Amino acid sequence: MTVVTRESLFEQFQLLNDDELLAQFRSGELTDLAKSVAGEELQRRNIDISENIVEPVTEDQDTSADENLVTIARFFTAPEAEILRSRLEVEGVPAIVADAQMVQTIPLMAVAVGGVRVLVPDSFADRALEIVKGVEKGDYALGNEADAK
Repeated sequence: MTVVTRESLFEQFQLLNDDELLAQFRSGELTDLAKSVAGEELQRRNIDISENIVEPVTEDQDTSADENLVTIARFFTAPEAEILRSRLEVEGVPAIVADAQMVQTIPLMAVAVGGVRVLVPDSFADRALEIVKGVEKGDYALGNEADAK
């Protein structure tokens, strides 16, 4: 088991460029300790954390939609999140995976950022949560009849 310390977070945050660090700080997804360390690193870099800076849109996000995205699930690995994203899309629910690259690049960041997130538009949240419950219950698991084909 990996223990996340102030020092290990400091080392990881030093690897990020200014925009990445500021985006993480403003994401609202950091633990209290991680946010404290990120804030200290931003101050050390003389970056004003009180400014309203617009975060860049990733290529996965639809810029035409004005709808808020909500987190419906978190995972420690990107493949788990991608499996759920795929199931949601098969069921007609648009979804994106966030923080996968960071967690794959710097595994200790999984704890700091709260894992790999699966996000859906707010209007699809209820349906998405039903699907998540179904996945957890095994409703979408392949049975023996699939193995025989």
